[in-house]
Amino acid sequence: MFQLRRKTAVCEVWRGLLCALVFCALVFAAFLTPLAQAAEGADCTIASTAMESASRLRGLSIMRSVPCKLQDRQEVEQYLRETISKKIPAERIKHEGTTYRMLGLLPYDYDYLNGLIRLYTEQLGGYYDPDREYYAMAAWMPAAMQMPIAVHELTHALQDQHFELEKLVDHEKQDSDSLMARSALIEGDATAVMLDYSRSLGGQPSIAEEQSVSLFMIQNITGAMLSASLNQAPPALQATLIFPYVSGLNFAHSLLRHGRYQEIDRAFARLPTSTEEILHPKKYLAGKVDYVAVPTPVPTSGTGYDDAKPVFEDRMGEFLLSVLIGTWLPPSVASDAAAGWGGDRLALYELPDGSKPLLLWHLRWDDSAEAKQFFKAFVEAYAKRYQQEVPAETSAVSFRDPHFGAVGITLEEERVQLSIGGSDAP
Repeated sequence: MFQLRRKTAVCEVWRGLLCALVFCALVFAAFLTPLAQAAEGADCTIASTAMESASRLRGLSIMRSVPCKLQDRQEVEQYLRETISKKIPAERIKHEGTTYRMLGLLPYDYDYLNGLIRLYTEQLGGYYDPDREYYAMAAWMPAAMQMPIAVHELTHALQDQHFELEKLVDHEKQDSDSLMARSALIEGDATAVMLDYSRSLGGQPSIAEEQSVSLFMIQNITGAMLSASLNQAPPALQATLIFPYVSGLNFAHSLLRHGRYQEIDRAFARLPTSTEEILHPKKYLAGKVDYVAVPTPVPTSGTGYDDAKPVFEDRMGEFLLSVLIGTWLPPSVASDAAAGWGGDRLALYELPDGSKPLLLWHLRWDDSAEAKQFFKAFVEAYAKRYQQEVPAETSAVSFRDPHFGAVGITLEEERVQLSIGGSDAP
């Protein structure tokens, strides 16, 4: 099955870089076997048919036509670089990469910018540009893949015409967690339409008739792992690339079961605000928002950062917490540990010369028991990260990072706090 595409302009992941790119399709070819006959000889001439199919299945009218451009790898890479340069300051990319390396989401030596561009260029199957309102088809895609990709991407065009996607995914105003949630809605919707398209070719009903999409998601992950370049990417990056499609599909399916595509229309009017709602659709449908806004962490007096201003801030959310813990612990342990998330905020500080970064991360949990469960998993994960013994039960644990210096994790009632680096950094 597909695990197709990850849209960068509505990132699921990293707030700045991934969220600034474009509405893209990353293709994992396992999905498309039954469509080999349907798209033989496809090229840009299929775009109008794909748009009509997407409109019919999704129930959104075509308000204006969308031009299609055939692009080679060089043109796609150039577009990605130009979009990043236009939308994100170089300093932000730098600080974002530093933050993820300090947390352990990326290897110390990972080239954040070029690594992502290389990965996207290799996997890209197409993209929709909401600024210039055209659909770009990857010229190297096999003909059998082009029609379902076009249906998916032109669903984004329909979303844009009806819901103004650029306003929904403003990376200057939203944090990683809320952007990932919105990305999952947008990608899950387009993925559901693409699946309904492929099922209609075989005379099957909409996925809304299915009790579960678990099989589709398992196939998606299997297909994704067939991709050599994705498999070589850092595990955290793999997970975040897949999230909007797999978890987004599950979220969209819950809405479809509740009220068909009209329920998804309503979701664009009442957007999910956190990945917690994507991972637990019943919370979203019940209108239950049970997290709090955590203030920006401030360095304690006497640390040398008294007058420093944060150079980067973000809210990570339940999904990225599970990704972080899951870098070293089993997925089931990681998801259970993150499930009690009640809010978080991190901030990166630097001295005037740009040396010795200090990362502070404050997390809230639904109750003290949930906080204790996360603290225990977090400590165990970092003990594996630093290849140290898991400390005896305590509420304050210290490690030492060879690149960034002191690491401290503390637990107090329903709060967990992390500190990495500072004035004693190497």
